[in-house]
Amino acid sequence: MSTEPGKQKLKRHHHTVPRLLLRRFADGKRIMRVSLDGSEPKSIGIGDATVRSHFYSMQDETGQRDDSIENLLADLENQAARVITKVVAERVWPLPVVDWAVLGEWVAAQYARIPAVRQANNEIADQLLKMEIAIGGRPEVRRRIEAKGEGPVSDEEVDAAWVELTDFSSYYVELPVNDHLLTMGKAMVTAYESVMARSWKLCRFERKTLLLPDHPVTLLRDADEPEWRGVGLANAAAIMVPIDRQAAIIMTAPGGRDGMFPANAAVANELNSRFAWNSRIELFHHPDDNPLAGIELPPVRSVEAQFSQTAERFLMPDGPSEAFKFIPTDGPPPNATAPRRGRGSRR
Repeated sequence: MSTEPGKQKLKRHHHTVPRLLLRRFADGKRIMRVSLDGSEPKSIGIGDATVRSHFYSMQDETGQRDDSIENLLADLENQAARVITKVVAERVWPLPVVDWAVLGEWVAAQYARIPAVRQANNEIADQLLKMEIAIGGRPEVRRRIEAKGEGPVSDEEVDAAWVELTDFSSYYVELPVNDHLLTMGKAMVTAYESVMARSWKLCRFERKTLLLPDHPVTLLRDADEPEWRGVGLANAAAIMVPIDRQAAIIMTAPGGRDGMFPANAAVANELNSRFAWNSRIELFHHPDDNPLAGIELPPVRSVEAQFSQTAERFLMPDGPSEAFKFIPTDGPPPNATAPRRGRGSRR
């Protein structure tokens, strides 16, 4: 893409894990990448880690991109880098309120900006659209076609569209990138409120080292929560975030005091196990470290949202009848399954 005279060149390569974290797990400019697909670990440059093209670029109606979101994230990263240096190098803890707020905003951003959130939103949007078509039947298909401003359509056209749209496995719906970015902004506000309400503990290691997952904010499931219910910032027993190869922040239940979390070999192993199981595609560590010793790695996670029913089960070609009712329930939906469990999701 050409750049107009006097206009700043767009940033094309966006890191989904910020450089700030990658540098703290790297040896100079290189970091060890471990893929969950079973391939051999490989040393790569920081500039090549967790990069996606225009992942945070807004688009206008003509398709032109801008770096507003990426620049805001970069600015927040610079502020957080100063605070993390204060924690790790200067050993300041607990943090002053201003620094605590900066780090809280940065953690909220890490939770909201990850590819898994975008994928989950796409999967939910895809499922909802297909359910609307299945339940709405041909009348819904007709309504959608005519809503595009194409005027009345024949029954033959509706029948053809119905056949195509109910071949659910042949297509996948994705939300526009702007929708994702706007949702990300709202999610950051909610996430910030959740993390700032918790008690913060610093876990600092002198000899043991940590790994870095491709999705850094890791949630600990509350054993008292029903198995079918997912885990999020609001109901997690703890929130764990690595901030350095030898330091992590553990956010526990609200109401406690900030302080230090005991650091020993067992805790390091437990954190690394949970960080590994929070990874989706890959994880990283310092080339001189071996934080994966004795850690079971998960498979690549290709699905974020699980649904107990498929759209095919609700096919109503003529639309819903008067007898069709949704039955409310206070418990889990029929055939509900718990999210993928493993070392990263058990208490």
